[in-house]
Amino acid sequence: MDYSDKNSLVTFNTDLNKQLYALVGLSSDEIAYVEAVVKAKDEISIYEKMLKSSYTDIVKYLLKKYGAAKHNYFKDTNCTEKNPLVSRTSEGLYCHHIDEDKAIMLSNDKYAAANPFEYQKANRLVYCNLLEHLLLHVKIAENPNEDANEGELPGIGGAINFICKDLNDIYAGKEPTDEWRKIVAEKVKDSFEDYVAILRYLWNVVESNPLYKAIITKEMLCVGWDGKVVKEVMNALNGND
Repeated sequence: MDYSDKNSLVTFNTDLNKQLYALVGLSSDEIAYVEAVVKAKDEISIYEKMLKSSYTDIVKYLLKKYGAAKHNYFKDTNCTEKNPLVSRTSEGLYCHHIDEDKAIMLSNDKYAAANPFEYQKANRLVYCNLLEHLLLHVKIAENPNEDANEGELPGIGGAINFICKDLNDIYAGKEPTDEWRKIVAEKVKDSFEDYVAILRYLWNVVESNPLYKAIITKEMLCVGWDGKVVKEVMNALNGND
C-alpha cells in the first residue's frame, strides 16, 4: 500500500479501521466480531491479573466474587464428619482452606485433626473454580508462610498432585463421569491459555526454589490421573503451541 497522502484507497488522518472495514466489505456484525476478538487479545485476563496479586488479595477478591462461607468445614472439632452444607460443587466451585498456607491437606480428616480447629471455621474458607484453586496454591508455594508447619511444603503438593492432574485431564478432552465434575470442567474448559500462563508461572516458582527444583520435574506439571503426560499441555508449557 502507498502510505503517502497520494494513495486513493484510504486517508490516514481519519479513522483507518472504518476505512479498511469498508474497503473489504465487512458487515456491521463482522466488524463487531473482529473488534471483540482484538479487544479480548489486548486485554489482560483476570487470571493474569491475579498472578500479579498476593495470596491475601486473591482470597479477598474470591470472597467478594463468590460470597463468604456460611458453615464450618467439619461438623465436629475432632474433624470426623465433613459438613455437606459447605459444598458448592453443583456450581462448579471448590472450597479452599485459607490456612493451607500454614498446613497441608486441611480437607483430609487426619491432617485436619492435627491442626487448630480454627482452620476449619467458616471465616477461614473461600470458594473458587478449579483454575482459581490452582492459583491459590501457586501463590502459597511462591511465598511460604513463616508459620507453616515444620516438615511440610504448603501449596505445592496440592497444586501438582491434585489440581494440575484434574486440569490436565480436562484439557486433554477427557469426559468426567461424575455430574459435578462436568460442571467444574465447564467453568474452565475455555481458559486453556490462562492455564498455560499459570503453569509457566508455577514452573518459574519451581525453578526459583532449590528444594522444589530437586523433587519436581516439568513433566509432573503435565500429567493426568493416568500418569501420562498430556502432550498438548507440555507443548504449550514449552512454548511449542
